[in-house]
Amino acid sequence: MTRSAVATFNVGSSSLKFSMFEIDAVGELGECLFRGAVRNLSGARRLDVSDPEKVKPLQSVIASISDPKHLITALATWLTGPEAGVTLSGIGHRIVHGGTLFEGPVAVSDKTIERLQALAVFAPAHQPHNLAGVQAVANALPEIRQTLSFDTAFHRTMPHIAELYALPRALSEQGILRFGFHGLSYAHIAETLGEVLGACPKRVLALHLGSGASACAMIDGKSIATSMGLTALDGLPMATRCGDLDPGVVLHLIKDRAMPVEEVSDLLYRKSGLLGVSGISGDTKTLLESPAQEAKEAIDLYCYRIASQCGSLAVDMKGFDAIVFSGGVGENAPAIRSRIIQHLDWLGPTLDDAANEANAEVLSPKGASVPVVRVVADEERIIARECASLL
Repeated sequence: MTRSAVATFNVGSSSLKFSMFEIDAVGELGECLFRGAVRNLSGARRLDVSDPEKVKPLQSVIASISDPKHLITALATWLTGPEAGVTLSGIGHRIVHGGTLFEGPVAVSDKTIERLQALAVFAPAHQPHNLAGVQAVANALPEIRQTLSFDTAFHRTMPHIAELYALPRALSEQGILRFGFHGLSYAHIAETLGEVLGACPKRVLALHLGSGASACAMIDGKSIATSMGLTALDGLPMATRCGDLDPGVVLHLIKDRAMPVEEVSDLLYRKSGLLGVSGISGDTKTLLESPAQEAKEAIDLYCYRIASQCGSLAVDMKGFDAIVFSGGVGENAPAIRSRIIQHLDWLGPTLDDAANEANAEVLSPKGASVPVVRVVADEERIIARECASLL
């Protein structure tokens, strides 16, 4: 009997991630059948696939497509074909910005897409690519049902005071609010942390550290505050994004230096963060290995600013009972975790050096009053589960 499954797509500007999960007769999510990613879409593409049997056929698909715009169509078609070995019931997509309209997953509709296109101005590096993936599948496979899962939805539980900027009320009422992102990753942390520790702590400080980075305060598994705001440019320093910045800097660049708005946008999104401070790279591994003083300063600033944000979120929760590291950097950079915890050790968390170096699941000593945990990000599982629930 052919297995039923749902697929997921996470379409970015330079990469395309996809996965396939089995579902049972009543729509419950089962095992992950395989995961994959196509990186460097506009250059020498690199394919990573978890199932070795899928490598050759998927490489053949990728090699046959010259225009990266057509790649998702080709992959979606392959996933519905006999080589995938399943009956595909639906495809779930990651959408970065859902605004105030979407507090959970939804099925694709023309009206929904129209509303999400209007929010693209707040996520210009992500939203257009996310929606292009949805449209590509709709054009090629109109019979396949599609669903949307939102990075902002997890944070819709924040109290209104945590959403507000100190701006005129009319702007707040028009949707100029703090939304937060990486919600699919935080939802996975909230679901799995209890399995790691035996019980889920009440107050959790979660850090999603990757090329994009943010922090989230969770009480009873729900977001009450986060570092990012209206856009994914806010909060922590990132690989190439600046994070928190005096808005007067932006005004100065535009008014006094006559810098075009597009150039300012490019500066803040693509030329700042670790790359901007170091002048070397936005990759933490490269910077940690570099002897340059600029590289050291970039890492020092990165860890200092992350720890400072943790202190702010601790105020929101009146302390915390556990710290979680996730995302590519959070999962794989012991030196970064160590430096952040050194800044915070006066609040209780400590690391077991051997566990930290080994990238263990629990990074703190046994019996620690504030456990430190490493959770491998799995946004795809959340998207697949939400897709299956809607189908």
